[in-house]
Amino acid sequence: MPTAHIFRSIFGWMMGFVAMTWVWAVALIMAWPWEKNIPWEPEFPLVATCKDNEACSVPFGKLAEARAAGVFSALQPPEPIGEVQEADAWLKWRMDQDKPWQFEVSRSSWDFETTVRYRLEGDTPQLIEIKRYDVRILLYAMPLALVMVGGMFLRSLRQ
Repeated sequence: MPTAHIFRSIFGWMMGFVAMTWVWAVALIMAWPWEKNIPWEPEFPLVATCKDNEACSVPFGKLAEARAAGVFSALQPPEPIGEVQEADAWLKWRMDQDKPWQFEVSRSSWDFETTVRYRLEGDTPQLIEIKRYDVRILLYAMPLALVMVGGMFLRSLRQ
């Protein structure tokens, strides 16, 4: 068997593995469960109106400190839907009036995403649910993809 044919075959199976890893990662992200009835953690993001009437995120753990320092003027975003790039992540938010939560705020980068759903009772945020995942999701997707590609390889040997 020529070397070029072997290389093409190995390359094709490797690309199949990469594609299946991507498919499984997307499927796992879509099916990842929402966590309910959990306490606030200090790094959970809240969207606020900061200086110059621009949106910014305030971590829940630093809310009292930021309020005392006058970092933000309101815990309401300046617009119902929007996104802002911060130094290390993207902040996206959406206001939902007809759902149990009032705000859905996502803070994400290339290797993680945290989405928090909460409502305001006065000036106090009440956590409804959260969804968070990071690059570790690939540790679940890769073995699933390996099983899929292995099954396809064994199937190709039968023909």
